[in-house]
Amino acid sequence: MLTRSCYAARLGAFAASLGDSNCAPAGVSSATKERLSVYRNNVRLNRIAALTDAFINVVQLVGEAYFHALARAYIDRTPATSANLHEDGAELPAFIRNFEPAADLPYLADVADVDWRLHRAYFADDADAVDGTRLAELGPEQFAAASLRLIPSVALARSSLWPIADILRMHDGGPPAQLDAGGQSVLVWREAFSVRWQALGTAEAQALGALMAGATIEAALADTGTDANSLLAQLFGRRLVHAIEVPHHETHI
Repeated sequence: MLTRSCYAARLGAFAASLGDSNCAPAGVSSATKERLSVYRNNVRLNRIAALTDAFINVVQLVGEAYFHALARAYIDRTPATSANLHEDGAELPAFIRNFEPAADLPYLADVADVDWRLHRAYFADDADAVDGTRLAELGPEQFAAASLRLIPSVALARSSLWPIADILRMHDGGPPAQLDAGGQSVLVWREAFSVRWQALGTAEAQALGALMAGATIEAALADTGTDANSLLAQLFGRRLVHAIEVPHHETHI
């Protein structure tokens, strides 16, 4: 009878063999080793299909055949770290940046980064938004000193060089993106079962990044010169704030 640890070890060895043709789990004979290629191919095809679904804007830019070749190269060099296919692809943007065949598409990695954030927003945990009427419980000084905790689906994609928002608009039926338009930033979140995005100005993106890193409202807005009414209206108006945290645990909403 197998012990739990032995069973886990065998499962781990079998999983490793699905990503490495030179690896064979204990108990697999030379006669049956070749049959692992059937499972190995199914794993590869399933991962390619999942990546194709996750990186839709990259696929639209390069075409399905090109993307499948890119995905195969990624899969061959990047073992899956989870049995959940929806979690496969976190390292693809970084992989693309160092993928020599894509060197003539320097914007592709940043588009992949947006795609990954859109994908993860869809599968993010649900969370209630803070009740806006309770903001009145905080005085101006308390509010300025507070930090915000956003709902799990919120993400910020930033590109210093490429117009990622214009590329998203283009794929939504907008005009062709001009690659020389400069860097852009995108706020991502989920409403019910739909993923949304909104282009942000440079200062807004800097302030949002600071807020997501734990900066106080006052510091985030002052350091970037952001219009407080504009950014905070977006966050609270779209119900993206999960909690307001005040120093010293004086108040928690």
